[in-house]
Amino acid sequence: MNWFRFGNPDFLTYILFGLPVFLLLLRFGWHRKQKAILLYQSSMSASDIKRRKVEVVLLILIFLAISLALTFPQWGKKPETVTEKLDVMLALDTSTSMLATDGDAVRRLTQAKNVIFELLDQLQGDRVGLLYFAEAAVVVCPLTDDVSTIREFLSALKPESLVHRGTRIGNAIEVAKERFIRESSDSVPTMTHASGHKVLILFTDGEDHGEDVSDAVEAAKMEGVSIYCVGFGDSGKSVPIPLPDESMGYKRDTSGQLVLTTLDEEGLFELAKSGDGNYYHADIGVSQLMSDLSRLEKQRYKIPPDGELRDRFQWFIFIAIVFLVGELLMQQWRMHADN
Repeated sequence: MNWFRFGNPDFLTYILFGLPVFLLLLRFGWHRKQKAILLYQSSMSASDIKRRKVEVVLLILIFLAISLALTFPQWGKKPETVTEKLDVMLALDTSTSMLATDGDAVRRLTQAKNVIFELLDQLQGDRVGLLYFAEAAVVVCPLTDDVSTIREFLSALKPESLVHRGTRIGNAIEVAKERFIRESSDSVPTMTHASGHKVLILFTDGEDHGEDVSDAVEAAKMEGVSIYCVGFGDSGKSVPIPLPDESMGYKRDTSGQLVLTTLDEEGLFELAKSGDGNYYHADIGVSQLMSDLSRLEKQRYKIPPDGELRDRFQWFIFIAIVFLVGELLMQQWRMHADN
């Protein structure tokens, strides 16, 4: 039977052997009480016999209820539920310009990771993915409910991993859009409301060495993707790029000149504006970003039954307690009647 089963069917054997023993004990106890009563009176009254029979029936029912509870009967499945989630793809710039420190000892990369860690605390329950981009973009982790997976990938990202100088933000937007399309297609059987926002958050200094991003932004908007940007660095101030091996040296071009990097705050602002999102400087933190995200309409997903039958032993425990209370009341009634 697919609709019913015993979680502990072996206990049925104990019931089959235990019930006759229990009935014999009740019969033995009944005769002992009857003999004790007859020592003081010639016969038991009809009402006393009726009460004692009711007590015996209650004891049998208590035994059966507890025994059935110990077999862990199961029937019925969990109902289908609907949950709302925001789909968020975090795109982290991993070009060498993110190694810059902007006058302090903290690299842009470290700042970005800390901001993302803080953001992940606020995105519990939503679907979050992770994408790295420089000359090319790659999805490191697809959309998942388990943000701890994102944390593990970020913790494993070290400065020496950043070896690509170029940054193609347009490519990052395109890859993120394609991932959203694929995720939406895979989620069709469980998605009940597909008009919710999909969010792409770019963590970058904004230096773009690729093609014009306007086409990628428009294509993303057509798929319902809103683009938000978090900028790292000092606007208008150029700084050298440390080497990833922490040798205290700086990156130089082929002519021996220092390679400088600058936060393109204006470009990121225009990018976010055209992508129906907002721009934030990293120093502001994630509070304003989360405030804006909280106002977005979320995707709705059906959570189908997991196929597992639900435990129903609690009902038999409750029945046993009810019969036990009845048995105790019967004893109190009998003692009161005897007095």
